[in-house]
Amino acid sequence: MKKILIEGMSSNLGGIETYVHLLYTVLKDDAQVDFITVDSQIPFEEEFLNHGCQIHRITPRSKNVRQYCADIDRVFQQGHYDVFWFNKTTLSSIYPLKAAKKHGVGRVIVHSHQSRNMGSFFTLIMHTLHRFRVSRYADVKAACSQEAAVWFFGKHTDDVVIFQNAVDTARFEPSPAKQQAAKEMLGVENRFVVGNIARFSPEKNHTFLIEVFAEILKKADAHLLLCGEGQTMDAIRSLVAEKHITEHVSFLGSRKDMPVVYQAMDVVVMPSLFEGLPFSLVEAQAAGIPCVVSDTVSPESRLTDIITYMSLQADASLWAQQVLSFCDYQKCSKKEQLQEKGFTVEAFAQKVKQILKQEG
Repeated sequence: MKKILIEGMSSNLGGIETYVHLLYTVLKDDAQVDFITVDSQIPFEEEFLNHGCQIHRITPRSKNVRQYCADIDRVFQQGHYDVFWFNKTTLSSIYPLKAAKKHGVGRVIVHSHQSRNMGSFFTLIMHTLHRFRVSRYADVKAACSQEAAVWFFGKHTDDVVIFQNAVDTARFEPSPAKQQAAKEMLGVENRFVVGNIARFSPEKNHTFLIEVFAEILKKADAHLLLCGEGQTMDAIRSLVAEKHITEHVSFLGSRKDMPVVYQAMDVVVMPSLFEGLPFSLVEAQAAGIPCVVSDTVSPESRLTDIITYMSLQADASLWAQQVLSFCDYQKCSKKEQLQEKGFTVEAFAQKVKQILKQEG
């Protein structure tokens, strides 16, 4: 049985963490799957431990670089892993890749999950330097989109495997009964429900989202569901209070019941400053929800006919007008469109197993 170590889990349940859980689901019956993290708690931890996974906790690089490196060396030295799957948004540190090769890991998979820098200027410098070196350590280069591939590996991406952010479409299929039950559960029945699923950080542009929603409230009895956590959450709470719309906005945090929450949403709005191919957009389309997104989001996100792109230069009132155009929209299944583009768990599993069967 192969031993596989996965990096990519943090304390926040976001797109990477959702992807890693899907990866684990595909691998768990045929391999020993373990995790390496700097966080004291990670999503799905109880499930992982109950299945016999090991969770290796290491010292954050920001606290002690020497101990961070020593901890990583210890994990690889003791673990005797066959595969290391490295899921990241930047290459600010590639020491885990060096350690994997130094300690004899046969197959190293480097997987890009972002298309631009989300960190500091120093992060950008280190990422740029390491981008020229990553090919020394990567047996497989992977990315969630073409833009994410270029961000990690440069403009020559012929050897990069694009992994569709697959979903179990059956879990997200819309139905009137489920929609009504979900709205009642969340206390938003008989309202036009706008949703946003993203961590609270500057590039997600929650400030503009609140401006758009304030415009929507001028014309409709609406409610905004915000799913996610992060550094800007308190600032957005304050903005909501300043606009006196607190009773129309719910901060739901990180949820493990997203298939249910999606049922309550009538439109998903994502005015991000930049995105690759966000997992939440795949899920939203699987749930049959119209999506109004910024044109800075990768065009690869158009998996179905229910995505509308808007310029961030457009006024918030124009965004609101577009969102409100879906007031009477009846959600329907988009399963066939997602299947045609390979965004199913079955297609994902086949690609994962094919990569792992290749010679190292």
